[in-house]
Amino acid sequence: MKKLLFLVFLATISWAASAQFAYESSAIHIRGSRVFMVGEQLPLESATACFTNLNGIDRSGDYLKYRKGYKTGLGLTIGGAALAGVGSLTLLGSVVAALSIGLSASFAGEEAPQWIDVALVSSSVAVLGGSAAFMAGVPTLCVYKSRLNKLEKAYNGVGIAFMF
Repeated sequence: MKKLLFLVFLATISWAASAQFAYESSAIHIRGSRVFMVGEQLPLESATACFTNLNGIDRSGDYLKYRKGYKTGLGLTIGGAALAGVGSLTLLGSVVAALSIGLSASFAGEEAPQWIDVALVSSSVAVLGGSAAFMAGVPTLCVYKSRLNKLEKAYNGVGIAFMF
């Protein structure tokens, strides 16, 4: 009897898990900024056409605007993280070089080279700029993804989505 109940339990779990892959023929799903229908990605023209008569209103321009904003946020997030990472590595190298060259120059009674100051400033600017881009990109990404999700819900009839 325990084995039977266990098998029924497993069947219930697998049935609930497979429900997420059951697509309606007219339902769309937005992953990232791409629109999918019945598991196939729609071309941009077809995706835009899905939103031409959404609850009696043309939302195709909104879809294109939200898609562009999502991609901008994604680019800022990835690019900012990469710039801050590279900038922090060069800042670390510049600090090590400044310490070693500066100490050896001071022991010899000479001036430290000018390129050390330039390296420290430029790598600091890269870290700050990358951090700023990352911090601007994350909220932008979240806002426009939320707006794309509202468009998806409005198209699928889940609820009337308030559009900004």
